[in-house]
Amino acid sequence: MRPQDLAWQERASFIGFAILAIAVFAVRLGCAESAAAQTGPGPAVQIRLEPGHPWRPPFGLERIGRPWDAVVEIAADRQPRPAYWLAEFRDGKEVTRHAIALSGKAPLAGRVALDSWPTELRLLARPAQGEPIELARLPVQPVAFEAEAVARPDAVTNPVDLGAILVPSDWLLLSGGQAGTVEVAAISRAGDVPNARVAAWFESDPKGGTAAALALAKDRRAQVKFRLPAAPARLLRDVLHVSIVPASGAEVWHKKIPAMLVSGVPPRPEFGAVETKLRYDAPISVRADNGTFSSMSFDKGFDPKFHDVAVFFPNGARFVFWRGSSYVPFWAGRHNTGLSYEWAETSPPKEGFADCVEPLMDKELRYGRVKIMESSRVRVHVRWSYQSCDFKYKVWGDSAVEDFYFYRDGFGTRVLTLQSVPTGDYELSEFIILTPQETYPFNVLPSNLADVLFVDGQKRELKFPFFPNEQGEKAKSRDMPAIYRVRLHKDEPMAAVYFNPLDTKLPPAIFAPFFDKGQLVTPCYWGSHWPLARGKTTGYAIDDRVHFTPCHNSVMSFARSRPKPLRTAQVETLDTLGRSKPMLLQTWVWLIGMSDADDARLLEWARSFSHPPSLLELQGARLEAESYLPERRAMRLVVEEKHVTMTIKPAPQCVNPVFELAGAPGPLTGVQLAGRALGGNEYAWDGRTLWIGATLVQNTPLRLEFGERR
Repeated sequence: MRPQDLAWQERASFIGFAILAIAVFAVRLGCAESAAAQTGPGPAVQIRLEPGHPWRPPFGLERIGRPWDAVVEIAADRQPRPAYWLAEFRDGKEVTRHAIALSGKAPLAGRVALDSWPTELRLLARPAQGEPIELARLPVQPVAFEAEAVARPDAVTNPVDLGAILVPSDWLLLSGGQAGTVEVAAISRAGDVPNARVAAWFESDPKGGTAAALALAKDRRAQVKFRLPAAPARLLRDVLHVSIVPASGAEVWHKKIPAMLVSGVPPRPEFGAVETKLRYDAPISVRADNGTFSSMSFDKGFDPKFHDVAVFFPNGARFVFWRGSSYVPFWAGRHNTGLSYEWAETSPPKEGFADCVEPLMDKELRYGRVKIMESSRVRVHVRWSYQSCDFKYKVWGDSAVEDFYFYRDGFGTRVLTLQSVPTGDYELSEFIILTPQETYPFNVLPSNLADVLFVDGQKRELKFPFFPNEQGEKAKSRDMPAIYRVRLHKDEPMAAVYFNPLDTKLPPAIFAPFFDKGQLVTPCYWGSHWPLARGKTTGYAIDDRVHFTPCHNSVMSFARSRPKPLRTAQVETLDTLGRSKPMLLQTWVWLIGMSDADDARLLEWARSFSHPPSLLELQGARLEAESYLPERRAMRLVVEEKHVTMTIKPAPQCVNPVFELAGAPGPLTGVQLAGRALGGNEYAWDGRTLWIGATLVQNTPLRLEFGERR
């Protein structure tokens, strides 16, 4: 199926649901109005049924069989306000009663989750004085048939490992030879469906399907899970059909699930960076100036010369620079979400800029570039350079370069060098979770999104949605550096780590949730204008773009609160527009990582990064003039002999030390730590840089032996 067809399918599905909802609303609204009129003079009253807000749980299969919500609206607000309640009737008999809490300005509104499917609803009110009165009745006709199907691979694989990124959550992603399952839930309220069966087949092979029995008795929810047929070979895309058929053979329900197929898993290193083009088969959502939406093929959205960069780690972590995110890098999790640390964002010194000014606005990659500077078995270095621009690609001369250095242990550094006008005011850090299209935040994000771990061991666990009156104390700074652990999916075992030893303030902005029609619908800020989507400005409400584009969820921001720079200089130089003028050069460094490390281990990392070890009794080598670089967390030496010895003195811990060794006389033939020869998996050497996988807590001798150069 072409991406354009898939886009229309998604849009048609949403529009169809909307039309059905409007039709149901119209029928029930008419009943409510006639019932209200029969009660005599009084406020205009409406009762309607809704299937529950789509952004709120339950989701997917769990929605099937769930009673709907009753929504009550009363046009007038009498004082004193009567007590209202809604009674459920079944076949003329009251079965339960709910108190209604009305809120807002007129019309007042309240919502009740029904216990079952009644045959009638009655709204009653008890005035401050007098007997209860009936305001309205609503006859209820239950939905005759409901069903849902979810298809999954038999094993979770990071989409990046299959050469893909942010696959729409209602699609099926399968690699060559990988098996899958489909799970179906259904309920029939119109009557039994004798000998019903669920069948599944790929559109390319309609005769090669699989099936399972589904016992559908009236008003009883049924659920079944069975294996899918083998995925077709040599196809990039297909459509999985799922159908419920009774013994009579007349189909009662059908669903189509787009399938994205990978015939061969692309090669990847255990550790290293590769230039690639990550697959994104859905179209790009494009908004025109008049507010209408269209779409374009992802492959046509970028200059063919541009590539993506993916960094692979032995622990399964993946860090990507994707064209669709304007090259803004992020950790790409196993469960198809991502985590970005943000970028250099500002408000320009002059007027005339549209919307926000940040690199995510560079959807066509006019300014952003990414390049692999180094990739060896020891270290990866990727450089991202960009200019923050506005919605119309306007820039003014400032620029930024972000260097990312990584080692085999899953940790690295984010090094931001900003060249700006001296008065420039920038935001540098924000925790932003990326989610694929067709993903509601409450369905994938955990409530414990972020932990704050101070370097003295005190810990604060932030729960989302975050309300200051409930957790305000947790957001107060202690004038002490803290490590941040941010979770990017409820099922993801690893979390993103962020730490700057010079930053003693907590993020001043913790994003509030969104509400829609009086209901809490997100744990924090949600936006559909990034990644990928074009022509859409920054928004502050949910919208239907959740069905058509990846989105992002902002958790907490450091705003204009910046740590002290590692380096600062003011020079006369050229800005990006070629103008000679005074510019401020500033460099910041953060420890970053993707890890399942516990609190104790993260504290070791933070203390090691904050204070490099001392090198005592150094023989056979001498220190470089710039002997330690926090940007690469590396100690720098010049080798002068074939045997180098030293004593490493931690302060107080040294985690996985790194040495840059200039002038090595030959290959490194042996590494001894505390008198023990290290094996091949305990260190890595690439001819220039040495990484040792060890945590040192006391003075430890190190001996390096070099062979003859051939």
